[in-house]
Amino acid sequence: MNKISSQIENRLRQSTHMHWIIVGAVMITLVAMWGATYNSYSLFVTPVQESLQVSRSDIVLGVTVKGIGSILGSYLCAFLLNKMSVMKLLRLSAFLLVGNIISLSLVQSLLQYYAVLFVQAVLTITGGFIPLSIIVHNWFEKRSSLAIGLAFTGTGLGGVIFNWLGGIWIPSMGWRRAMFLFGIINLFVFLITLFLIIRATPYELGLRPYGASDSPDASEVVAEPQGIEVREALRSARFWIFISAIFLMGIATNSLFNNISPHLIDSGYSLPQAAKITSVLMVFLMIGKALIGYLFDLLGLRRGALLCTLLVSLGIFSAIMINNRIFVLTLVVGAGIGLSFNSIALPVFSLHLFGQKNYARFSSFLQIAHGFATILNPIVVSVIYQRSRSYIPAFWIFFALSCLVAITWLFILPGQNKEPF
Repeated sequence: MNKISSQIENRLRQSTHMHWIIVGAVMITLVAMWGATYNSYSLFVTPVQESLQVSRSDIVLGVTVKGIGSILGSYLCAFLLNKMSVMKLLRLSAFLLVGNIISLSLVQSLLQYYAVLFVQAVLTITGGFIPLSIIVHNWFEKRSSLAIGLAFTGTGLGGVIFNWLGGIWIPSMGWRRAMFLFGIINLFVFLITLFLIIRATPYELGLRPYGASDSPDASEVVAEPQGIEVREALRSARFWIFISAIFLMGIATNSLFNNISPHLIDSGYSLPQAAKITSVLMVFLMIGKALIGYLFDLLGLRRGALLCTLLVSLGIFSAIMINNRIFVLTLVVGAGIGLSFNSIALPVFSLHLFGQKNYARFSSFLQIAHGFATILNPIVVSVIYQRSRSYIPAFWIFFALSCLVAITWLFILPGQNKEPF
């Protein structure tokens, strides 16, 4: 194994495209990680419900359990990164996640199901976006937002691949064996990407970050990372307004992402039509991650966030007006691209607003704000839907909130080329 690893490392050192190989390896890691957990979750709802002989509401409550786990995972990730290297955390989380996915195939009660989902959410956060975005940022000084966008398309691609596999395996061999195979696939992917390909920094291979033409030689000591101190940010009213805007965006985007299919059916579209529209939206979501990353590099934080938020507003407004079929197009484009905000903007904000020094801490704050939005959103939508028997009143509220956030970006985000870091 050591001989194979040494041979691969020598080849990686000689590669002229190593920076983009890292992006590809991170993308494949997320394909496996998110495809087997979050993005194929809906496929297993009915078979797990029937297997455990519980109600649909009992199973759906698992979404709230995962939301709570993601909040804990965000805090735990920042804490652990102060205790161990980013690669150790990634590898440890990956191995535990493989065991978690396999253990999910063995659950026999609802309590066990909740416990496994909770741990799964913790592990996908501690070994997911935050540490992987640190890796990408280490490899790129220029075009880092584009690199993040390309790497994080793996989540959407994972949904395509694992939903396709689950659609074949669940009917033919049952959900338990399908989930077990998902765990085995993750094991092989993690062994290749996290142990053989991905390195924490380019300096480990005698390389420089992409675009670092004026950087010191790889043999020189890397300068101490710069950034804002956490205490300084917490004392700033501007920071709490920013966090509130992230929270409101989380509510708005989750309302659209989680309820678009039932809303389409309530609006008179057939189940096959709703499925086709949602599938096209997912394609635009994959494209949107790379596009939004590129636009942040091109336009800067303020205009990039403003454009992304207005696309979310367009998507929500289109959902409200969806009885007119012309709005199907604006729905899939606006929502598909705009919903990339949560996965792309948060790491970009963390780096360019607060710097590399406390990147993990600030990134965890943003993830926690989004996690609370994930928990609160279904409760708000459920209450409004029960009273009105329609998603439209909730969508009007979230449309107004997204417009408010767009205005907020104009006042709290710096202009192009004026980002602190």
